[in-house]
Amino acid sequence: MTFPEVPSLALIAERLPQIFPEGTEHRNYLIREMAAKTIYVMFYAGAIEGSDCWVRPSQVTDMTDEQALLTDTESRKAWVKMMLSNKKKKPGNPWYAANSREPVRDETIRTGLIPLQAVVVRQGIPTTSSKPTYALQKGFSELFSINLYGDDLDAAIENWQKRYLSKAAITRLKLMKDYGSEDSESVQIKFPDGAIRKLEPGPSSLISKAVIEEFAPRFLKKPKVLWLSESGNKVVAQDEALAKALGLQIDPSRTLPDIILVDLGDDSSGLEILALPAMESEAKAGRPQ
Repeated sequence: MTFPEVPSLALIAERLPQIFPEGTEHRNYLIREMAAKTIYVMFYAGAIEGSDCWVRPSQVTDMTDEQALLTDTESRKAWVKMMLSNKKKKPGNPWYAANSREPVRDETIRTGLIPLQAVVVRQGIPTTSSKPTYALQKGFSELFSINLYGDDLDAAIENWQKRYLSKAAITRLKLMKDYGSEDSESVQIKFPDGAIRKLEPGPSSLISKAVIEEFAPRFLKKPKVLWLSESGNKVVAQDEALAKALGLQIDPSRTLPDIILVDLGDDSSGLEILALPAMESEAKAGRPQ
């Protein structure tokens, strides 16, 4: 593979406060020297989304000033191979002590960079594994290009911030973290009556899960799912008997909401019906739901 160009440590340190402005959660973890060095090592090891190259925290702590200056491809490949070997030797003047792996992993990466999608995590690897699991998100890595400066740099940073630092983006990420299924092939939803449905993985499925499992029981007295659809599968669940009793005719060939909920618990004011609009296209576009 072709290793990416390594931006200087000074350039990374200079741009981090621009990328993560005042008010960013855990900003102290994101703009300090340890964050700059963590990102530098990811570039050095070629650990960028899509490359299938990954790093582990010990590679950051064991980096040295002397090694960091050797930016030719062969030196970098040899270093990565040595660092991931069981026979690696402890460097003489490492950047950090061995017990600094925890701040690198827990503060800089897990608390700082991952929640803002600046770093991606290798899937299918147990959290207790010593295998390398972290890489720079591709769009984030592009903000450190030495060929990007001035107005172009400002515009690139602003676009990345709108996509990944906006309230909607962070909320969507939280939903994915809180409601993501361990089964990477599906999102499992439990209906108010106890029935289980599985949806294809994706943001709209996770939002549907949150609506049915969290919103419905919290704000409706006796919720019932009348209709549930997903991208590529118009009918996931449909209560035809209830729809008929309500005098509703649902035509799957027409444009319909993703979710239709009915509140069967309010006798004083009749039935409450809540329809939530289709969310798949907006989820893909990154707009708030």
